[in-house]
Amino acid sequence: MIRPTFLIKLKGQDEFDLTERLPDVDYLGGDSTPAFTNNYQDDVTRDGSQFTGTTFGKLIFTANFLLRSHDYYDQKLLRHEIYQLFGDRELCRIRTDIDLEKVMYGRPTSFDIKFIADGSDDSTFSIQFEIPSGYKYSRVRSDAIDVDHTSFGMNFELTDTPVYKQTANKFKIYNPSDIAIDPYYQRHDLILRIKFSGSSYQITNQTNGTSYKYNKAISSSDELILNGVATTLNGTPVSQNSDFGYIKLEKGWNDITVLGATSHETTFSFPFIYID
Repeated sequence: MIRPTFLIKLKGQDEFDLTERLPDVDYLGGDSTPAFTNNYQDDVTRDGSQFTGTTFGKLIFTANFLLRSHDYYDQKLLRHEIYQLFGDRELCRIRTDIDLEKVMYGRPTSFDIKFIADGSDDSTFSIQFEIPSGYKYSRVRSDAIDVDHTSFGMNFELTDTPVYKQTANKFKIYNPSDIAIDPYYQRHDLILRIKFSGSSYQITNQTNGTSYKYNKAISSSDELILNGVATTLNGTPVSQNSDFGYIKLEKGWNDITVLGATSHETTFSFPFIYID
């Protein structure tokens, strides 16, 4: 039987198992609830409301714990240890045994640690973490993914193995996320690392029509990076040399073409996004 596991990574620290750092605390399990927000527009001349789109509000993850203490004073000391872990006000990274290859970035809300009953030395408490992005993410990015970093529920039940570094002029990129990766409207994290030869470089996602073009030649040792909608060359901003386009990845397979370059190496780097 797999023991419920609660792993946490605080800013500037290595990831740790909360129950190993605090042996008197047992993790009892947890669950998350996606927040769907349907948006409508009213027209005073018409009945009903016009649907305009759905957004995802902050995700709520509730983690349940048991605290075993020896007496009232011991419980107070353990309470302080628990509270001070989350006192730096920064986002913390969370993952559990249910989704070890998915991570969440959240902040705890207020929570009480109370004795189960009068005369008992055990206490229970639940921490609700607010996940402001509204998403869970893959633990590693697409360009580092392998069989050791995929699991059930990550949409990788495929016959073809996705490849995220490409040199052909026509290829497919797989997005296993629950939603489209949209660096423009949704500010999603999508980086293209590009090396090419030729007078220009143009990449198009034929699946949805989004495209990006860099209008100048670069040397073979240069690395062009499209980070969302911003372009840098060897770390220097050069968006003015582009057409200010961007690439959006739909769910599933995307048909990609590259034109202009006589040769290229294009790497797609992004975390997969999940709504639960």
